[in-house]
Amino acid sequence: MARPEPARMTSVASTSGGRAPRVSVIIPVYNGAATISHVLQSIFDQTFTDYEVVVVDDGSTDATASILERFGSRIVVIRQSNQGFCAARNAGIAKSKGEYLALLDADDFWLPTKLEKSIAILDNSPQVALIYTDVSNCDTAGRDLGTSPVDAQTAHPPTLDEMLSRLWPIMPSTVVMRRTAYEKCGRFAEGFSEDLDFWIRIREQGEFSYLPEKLTRFTMGPLYPKVLRRDSRGELFVRSIRSRYGDRASGVLHSYTQHKVRILRNTGLAELRKGNRAAARKCLIRSLAYDRTAFKTYLRIARTLLPMSIIRALDRSRDRR
Repeated sequence: MARPEPARMTSVASTSGGRAPRVSVIIPVYNGAATISHVLQSIFDQTFTDYEVVVVDDGSTDATASILERFGSRIVVIRQSNQGFCAARNAGIAKSKGEYLALLDADDFWLPTKLEKSIAILDNSPQVALIYTDVSNCDTAGRDLGTSPVDAQTAHPPTLDEMLSRLWPIMPSTVVMRRTAYEKCGRFAEGFSEDLDFWIRIREQGEFSYLPEKLTRFTMGPLYPKVLRRDSRGELFVRSIRSRYGDRASGVLHSYTQHKVRILRNTGLAELRKGNRAAARKCLIRSLAYDRTAFKTYLRIARTLLPMSIIRALDRSRDRR
Protein backbone atom coordinates (compact mmCIF):
# COMPACT_ATOMS: atom_id res chain seq x y z
CA MET A 1 0.00 0.00 0.00
CA ALA A 2 1.33 3.41 -0.93
CA ARG A 3 2.11 5.71 1.95
CA PRO A 4 -0.09 8.84 2.23
CA GLU A 5 1.43 11.95 0.75
CA PRO A 6 2.70 14.42 3.33
CA ALA A 7 0.58 17.50 3.92
CA ARG A 8 1.64 20.54 1.91
CA MET A 9 0.90 24.05 3.12
CA THR A 10 0.22 26.40 0.23
CA SER A 11 -0.78 29.71 1.82
CA VAL A 12 -0.74 31.38 5.22
CA ALA A 13 -3.18 33.81 6.81
CA SER A 14 -4.09 35.31 10.16
CA THR A 15 -6.08 38.30 11.32
CA SER A 16 -3.74 38.87 14.28
CA GLY A 17 -0.71 40.43 12.62
CA GLY A 18 2.59 38.89 13.69
CA ARG A 19 1.41 37.24 16.89
CA ALA A 20 -0.47 33.96 17.27
CA PRO A 21 -4.26 34.28 16.87
CA ARG A 22 -6.60 33.48 19.76
CA VAL A 23 -8.57 30.99 17.68
CA SER A 24 -7.70 28.58 14.89
CA VAL A 25 -10.68 27.58 12.75
CA ILE A 26 -10.07 24.10 11.31
CA ILE A 27 -11.99 23.02 8.19
CA PRO A 28 -11.46 19.59 6.58
CA VAL A 29 -12.86 19.51 3.05
CA TYR A 30 -13.25 16.76 0.48
CA ASN A 31 -14.96 17.70 -2.80
CA GLY A 32 -16.64 20.68 -1.19
CA ALA A 33 -16.69 23.01 -4.19
CA ALA A 34 -20.44 23.60 -3.90
CA THR A 35 -20.32 24.90 -0.32
CA ILE A 36 -16.81 25.93 0.77
CA SER A 37 -17.13 29.60 -0.30
CA HIS A 38 -20.29 30.05 1.78
CA VAL A 39 -18.69 28.25 4.72
CA LEU A 40 -15.69 30.58 4.67
CA GLN A 41 -17.92 33.63 4.36
CA SER A 42 -19.73 32.62 7.56
CA ILE A 43 -16.31 32.86 9.28
CA PHE A 44 -15.43 36.20 7.75
CA ASP A 45 -18.81 37.52 8.98
CA GLN A 46 -17.98 36.72 12.62
CA THR A 47 -18.12 39.53 15.19
CA PHE A 48 -15.00 37.98 16.82
CA THR A 49 -12.05 38.56 14.49
CA ASP A 50 -8.89 37.33 16.24
CA TYR A 51 -8.64 34.07 14.31
CA GLU A 52 -6.85 32.20 11.58
CA VAL A 53 -8.56 29.87 9.11
CA VAL A 54 -6.87 26.54 8.28
CA VAL A 55 -8.47 24.53 5.47
CA VAL A 56 -7.28 20.97 4.83
CA ASP A 57 -8.05 19.86 1.29
CA ASP A 58 -8.23 16.11 1.86
CA GLY A 59 -7.54 14.95 -1.67
CA SER A 60 -10.45 16.70 -3.42
CA THR A 61 -10.98 15.82 -7.07
CA ASP A 62 -13.48 18.58 -7.90
CA ALA A 63 -12.91 22.36 -8.14
CA THR A 64 -12.25 22.78 -4.39
CA ALA A 65 -8.55 23.60 -4.85
CA SER A 66 -9.16 26.36 -7.39
CA ILE A 67 -11.91 27.90 -5.26
CA LEU A 68 -9.63 27.97 -2.21
CA GLU A 69 -6.95 29.74 -4.23
CA ARG A 70 -9.31 32.69 -4.71
CA PHE A 71 -9.15 33.49 -1.00
CA GLY A 72 -5.39 34.04 -1.15
CA SER A 73 -3.78 35.07 2.11
CA ARG A 74 -7.08 35.13 4.02
CA ILE A 75 -6.75 31.40 4.71
CA VAL A 76 -4.14 28.71 5.29
CA VAL A 77 -4.51 25.84 2.83
CA ILE A 78 -3.03 22.39 3.43
CA ARG A 79 -3.28 19.76 0.72
CA GLN A 80 -2.90 16.05 1.33
CA SER A 81 -4.03 12.74 -0.13
CA ASN A 82 -7.42 11.55 1.05
CA GLN A 83 -7.06 10.24 4.61
CA GLY A 84 -10.45 10.97 6.18
CA PHE A 85 -11.76 13.85 8.26
CA CYS A 86 -10.14 12.76 11.54
CA ALA A 87 -6.67 12.79 9.96
CA ALA A 88 -7.48 16.04 8.16
CA ARG A 89 -8.46 17.76 11.40
CA ASN A 90 -5.25 16.61 13.05
CA ALA A 91 -3.20 17.88 10.10
CA GLY A 92 -4.89 21.26 10.25
CA ILE A 93 -4.46 21.59 13.99
CA ALA A 94 -0.78 20.64 13.72
CA LYS A 95 -0.21 23.63 11.39
CA SER A 96 -2.32 26.04 13.44
CA LYS A 97 -1.25 28.38 16.24
CA GLY A 98 -4.37 29.42 18.15
CA GLU A 99 -4.97 28.99 21.86
CA TYR A 100 -8.48 27.75 21.04
CA LEU A 101 -9.53 25.34 18.27
CA ALA A 102 -12.85 25.86 16.51
CA LEU A 103 -14.12 23.06 14.25
CA LEU A 104 -16.21 23.63 11.16
CA ASP A 105 -17.21 21.11 8.50
CA ALA A 106 -17.15 22.09 4.85
CA ASP A 107 -20.93 22.19 4.40
CA ASP A 108 -21.99 23.78 7.71
CA PHE A 109 -22.33 27.45 8.58
CA TRP A 110 -21.98 29.71 11.61
CA LEU A 111 -24.15 32.59 12.69
CA PRO A 112 -22.14 35.81 13.18
CA THR A 113 -21.87 35.65 17.00
CA LYS A 114 -20.82 31.98 17.18
CA LEU A 115 -17.15 32.61 18.01
CA GLU A 116 -17.73 35.68 20.17
CA LYS A 117 -20.11 33.88 22.52
CA SER A 118 -18.07 30.67 22.63
CA ILE A 119 -14.77 32.40 23.37
CA ALA A 120 -16.35 34.49 26.14
CA ILE A 121 -17.32 31.29 27.98
CA LEU A 122 -13.86 29.74 27.62
CA ASP A 123 -12.14 32.97 28.72
CA ASN A 124 -14.27 33.18 31.87
CA SER A 125 -14.36 29.46 32.76
CA PRO A 126 -10.86 27.93 33.06
CA GLN A 127 -12.35 24.60 34.16
CA VAL A 128 -14.13 24.22 30.80
CA ALA A 129 -12.24 22.19 28.19
CA LEU A 130 -14.84 22.45 25.43
CA ILE A 131 -17.85 24.58 24.57
CA TYR A 132 -20.54 23.54 22.08
CA THR A 133 -23.84 25.02 21.00
CA ASP A 134 -27.26 23.96 19.79
CA VAL A 135 -27.66 23.55 16.04
CA SER A 136 -30.30 23.97 13.33
CA ASN A 137 -30.71 21.19 10.79
CA CYS A 138 -30.95 22.55 7.23
CA ASP A 139 -31.43 20.98 3.82
CA THR A 140 -28.90 21.36 1.02
CA ALA A 141 -30.66 24.52 -0.17
CA GLY A 142 -30.06 26.14 3.24
CA ARG A 143 -33.68 25.94 4.38
CA ASP A 144 -34.15 25.49 8.11
CA LEU A 145 -35.89 22.17 8.76
CA GLY A 146 -36.95 23.23 12.25
CA THR A 147 -35.19 20.29 13.91
CA SER A 148 -32.13 19.76 16.08
CA PRO A 149 -30.33 16.64 17.38
CA VAL A 150 -30.51 18.16 20.87
CA ASP A 151 -33.64 17.25 22.84
CA ALA A 152 -34.93 18.02 26.32
CA GLN A 153 -32.87 15.19 27.85
CA THR A 154 -29.58 16.36 26.32
CA ALA A 155 -29.90 20.15 26.48
CA HIS A 156 -27.17 20.49 29.11
CA PRO A 157 -23.42 19.85 29.35
CA PRO A 158 -22.85 16.15 30.07
CA THR A 159 -20.87 14.51 32.81
CA LEU A 160 -18.50 11.74 31.77
CA ASP A 161 -20.94 9.17 33.14
CA GLU A 162 -23.72 10.61 30.97
CA MET A 163 -21.50 10.38 27.90
CA LEU A 164 -20.85 6.74 28.70
CA SER A 165 -24.58 6.07 29.08
CA ARG A 166 -25.66 7.17 25.57
CA LEU A 167 -24.50 8.97 22.45
CA TRP A 168 -24.42 12.69 23.13
CA PRO A 169 -25.48 15.10 20.33
CA ILE A 170 -22.27 17.11 19.96
CA MET A 171 -21.86 18.21 16.35
CA PRO A 172 -18.26 19.03 15.37
CA SER A 173 -19.16 22.38 13.80
CA THR A 174 -20.55 23.63 17.11
CA VAL A 175 -17.32 22.96 19.05
CA VAL A 176 -14.60 25.29 20.31
CA MET A 177 -12.01 23.67 22.60
CA ARG A 178 -8.75 24.43 24.33
CA ARG A 179 -5.67 23.31 22.44
CA THR A 180 -4.18 22.00 25.70
CA ALA A 181 -7.18 19.69 26.21
CA TYR A 182 -6.95 18.44 22.62
CA GLU A 183 -3.27 17.62 23.05
CA LYS A 184 -3.74 15.89 26.40
CA CYS A 185 -6.54 13.61 25.18
CA GLY A 186 -4.48 12.35 22.26
CA ARG A 187 -5.95 14.04 19.14
CA PHE A 188 -8.61 12.58 16.86
CA ALA A 189 -8.14 8.86 16.33
CA GLU A 190 -6.94 8.47 12.73
CA GLY A 191 -8.24 5.41 10.95
CA PHE A 192 -11.58 5.76 12.71
CA SER A 193 -14.66 6.63 10.66
CA GLU A 194 -16.18 8.36 13.71
CA ASP A 195 -15.26 11.24 16.00
CA LEU A 196 -17.56 10.00 18.78
CA ASP A 197 -14.76 8.59 20.91
CA PHE A 198 -12.95 11.97 20.88
CA TRP A 199 -15.78 13.74 22.73
CA ILE A 200 -15.61 11.12 25.48
CA ARG A 201 -11.83 11.27 25.78
CA ILE A 202 -11.67 15.06 25.91
CA ARG A 203 -14.39 15.11 28.57
CA GLU A 204 -11.77 13.56 30.85
CA GLN A 205 -9.69 16.74 30.49
CA GLY A 206 -12.26 19.15 31.93
CA GLU A 207 -15.89 20.20 32.03
CA PHE A 208 -18.04 20.90 28.99
CA SER A 209 -20.19 23.98 28.53
CA TYR A 210 -23.38 24.00 26.46
CA LEU A 211 -24.75 27.15 24.87
CA PRO A 212 -28.46 26.61 24.08
CA GLU A 213 -28.48 28.91 21.07
CA LYS A 214 -28.67 27.61 17.53
CA LEU A 215 -25.50 29.34 16.36
CA THR A 216 -24.57 26.64 13.82
CA ARG A 217 -26.44 25.42 10.76
CA PHE A 218 -25.91 21.74 10.03
CA THR A 219 -26.49 20.64 6.44
CA MET A 220 -28.35 17.35 6.10
CA GLY A 221 -27.19 16.17 2.69
CA PRO A 222 -27.61 12.77 1.01
CA LEU A 223 -26.40 9.95 3.24
CA TYR A 224 -25.60 7.44 0.52
CA PRO A 225 -22.83 6.41 -0.12
CA LYS A 226 -21.26 8.39 2.74
CA VAL A 227 -23.02 6.28 5.35
CA LEU A 228 -21.28 3.13 4.10
CA ARG A 229 -17.83 4.73 4.00
CA ARG A 230 -18.18 6.00 7.55
CA ASP A 231 -19.45 2.66 8.75
CA SER A 232 -16.52 0.72 7.34
CA ARG A 233 -14.53 0.96 10.57
CA GLY A 234 -17.27 1.25 13.13
CA GLU A 235 -15.90 -1.73 15.01
CA LEU A 236 -12.84 0.36 15.94
CA PHE A 237 -15.04 2.70 17.97
CA VAL A 238 -16.62 -0.22 19.82
CA ARG A 239 -13.26 -1.84 20.51
CA SER A 240 -11.65 1.40 21.68
CA ILE A 241 -14.47 2.38 24.05
CA ARG A 242 -14.83 -1.11 25.47
CA SER A 243 -11.10 -1.44 26.15
CA ARG A 244 -10.90 2.02 27.77
CA TYR A 245 -14.04 1.96 29.91
CA GLY A 246 -15.21 -1.66 30.12
CA ASP A 247 -18.73 -2.31 31.41
CA ARG A 248 -19.06 1.34 32.37
CA ALA A 249 -19.59 2.10 28.67
CA SER A 250 -22.32 -0.50 27.99
CA GLY A 251 -24.95 2.23 27.64
CA VAL A 252 -23.15 4.24 24.98
CA LEU A 253 -22.24 1.09 23.03
CA HIS A 254 -25.90 0.03 23.03
CA SER A 255 -26.90 3.54 21.93
CA TYR A 256 -24.25 3.43 19.20
CA THR A 257 -25.59 0.10 17.89
CA GLN A 258 -29.15 1.44 17.78
CA HIS A 259 -27.94 4.56 15.98
CA LYS A 260 -26.11 2.51 13.37
CA VAL A 261 -29.09 0.25 12.72
CA ARG A 262 -31.42 3.24 12.41
CA ILE A 263 -29.27 5.29 10.04
CA LEU A 264 -28.39 2.35 7.78
CA ARG A 265 -32.01 1.16 7.67
CA ASN A 266 -33.42 4.61 6.96
CA THR A 267 -30.81 5.27 4.27
CA GLY A 268 -31.62 1.94 2.67
CA LEU A 269 -35.34 2.69 2.61
CA ALA A 270 -34.69 6.17 1.21
CA GLU A 271 -32.58 4.73 -1.62
CA LEU A 272 -35.27 2.14 -2.33
CA ARG A 273 -37.86 4.89 -2.72
CA LYS A 274 -35.53 6.51 -5.27
CA GLY A 275 -35.39 3.25 -7.21
CA ASN A 276 -31.77 2.51 -6.26
CA ARG A 277 -32.30 -1.11 -5.26
CA ALA A 278 -28.60 -2.08 -5.17
CA ALA A 279 -27.76 0.79 -2.80
CA ALA A 280 -30.75 -0.04 -0.60
CA ARG A 281 -29.66 -3.66 -0.41
CA LYS A 282 -26.10 -2.70 0.61
CA CYS A 283 -27.33 -0.48 3.44
CA LEU A 284 -29.85 -3.01 4.76
CA ILE A 285 -27.33 -5.85 4.65
CA ARG A 286 -24.79 -3.70 6.48
CA SER A 287 -27.34 -2.99 9.23
CA LEU A 288 -27.51 -6.71 9.99
CA ALA A 289 -23.92 -6.51 11.26
CA TYR A 290 -25.38 -4.61 14.24
CA ASP A 291 -28.66 -6.52 14.65
CA ARG A 292 -28.99 -9.95 13.06
CA THR A 293 -32.35 -10.57 14.75
CA ALA A 294 -34.26 -7.82 12.88
CA PHE A 295 -36.77 -9.96 10.96
CA LYS A 296 -38.18 -6.98 9.03
CA THR A 297 -34.73 -6.20 7.66
CA TYR A 298 -34.57 -9.59 5.94
CA LEU A 299 -37.96 -8.93 4.37
CA ARG A 300 -36.80 -5.51 3.19
CA ILE A 301 -33.67 -7.02 1.65
CA ALA A 302 -35.83 -9.54 -0.22
CA ARG A 303 -38.01 -6.66 -1.37
CA THR A 304 -35.02 -5.00 -3.05
CA LEU A 305 -34.85 -7.99 -5.40
CA LEU A 306 -38.32 -7.29 -6.81
CA PRO A 307 -38.96 -5.14 -9.90
CA MET A 308 -39.60 -1.48 -9.04
CA SER A 309 -43.14 -1.68 -10.44
CA ILE A 310 -44.01 -4.29 -7.82
CA ILE A 311 -42.20 -2.38 -5.04
CA ARG A 312 -44.20 0.77 -5.84
CA ALA A 313 -47.44 -1.19 -5.96
CA LEU A 314 -46.69 -2.61 -2.52
CA ASP A 315 -45.95 0.92 -1.26
CA ARG A 316 -49.30 2.17 -2.57
CA SER A 317 -51.11 -0.74 -0.96
CA ARG A 318 -49.38 -0.06 2.37
CA ASP A 319 -50.22 3.65 2.18
CA ARG A 320 -53.90 2.87 1.59
CA ARG A 321 -53.93 0.61 4.64
